[in-house]
Amino acid sequence: MLEVIAHLIHAVRGALRGIHAPTGARRDTCAARRVRALQLIVSSAVCIVSMPSNASLSIVGTRFVFPGDAKTLAIGVRNVGDAPVLVQTWLDDGKPDANPATIRVPFMLAPPIFRLDPMQKRAIRVQYIEGGLATDRESLFWINVLELPASASASDGDRTLRVVYRVRMKLLFRPVGLAGAPDGAPDALHWAIDRPAADAARLVATNPSPYYVALTRVELGGAPPKPVSRATDVPPFGRVEWPVHDDLAEFGTVVYEAVRDDGSLIERRAPLEQR
Repeated sequence: MLEVIAHLIHAVRGALRGIHAPTGARRDTCAARRVRALQLIVSSAVCIVSMPSNASLSIVGTRFVFPGDAKTLAIGVRNVGDAPVLVQTWLDDGKPDANPATIRVPFMLAPPIFRLDPMQKRAIRVQYIEGGLATDRESLFWINVLELPASASASDGDRTLRVVYRVRMKLLFRPVGLAGAPDGAPDALHWAIDRPAADAARLVATNPSPYYVALTRVELGGAPPKPVSRATDVPPFGRVEWPVHDDLAEFGTVVYEAVRDDGSLIERRAPLEQR
């Protein structure tokens, strides 16, 4: 497996060295080859993880809201490492393993692939290119940023394993004129314990608002609280369910933590309806 990974990285390393291609048809051909090479790495799932602290890319923001009346949205990125990196960007609709070449979303990211030298900054631009999205609620998409470090050696015989980093960030399309305020959506959640059978219980969160509610923690109240879930999105006008043990179903309150538009966290405590 490591031998295969080494060959893949070795193949793409050439694209990184040759990213400054001449103008015209040759440049288009080189760009197409670079995209195909990076798609090969994505489809092979080579060492792709959430962006850790030792990655070179620094991204301004972790979640982004695209207003319905906006034309573009800019996302700032910077290479804080000491070597150039090759960056690929694409969007998905919730399927993290989908092939970027086959994904169809109503947005475009530009540039889709670029080189970033040490300490260089650049803006990734998100553009809404077609309609068809719901106008009475938010729609959720995911921005993917893939970082491919340069090799420490340019020799053809070098097979040093280079780690590829990938980060996925939320992109919320927010139509104009939605009712209520997005920061009030976590408070609007309705919580209940359902018992579909005598020996089964489930915790249910219902969202009556047109906004996504991003939960980072859900616990049933007690001393101490009992954890139920970590990161979960409750969709607009939708619900999320978690199975719970009968002994936990007797708790009368739920404690949860949600993310605001600015990325800050709020903690709330709400009563549980027993059904």
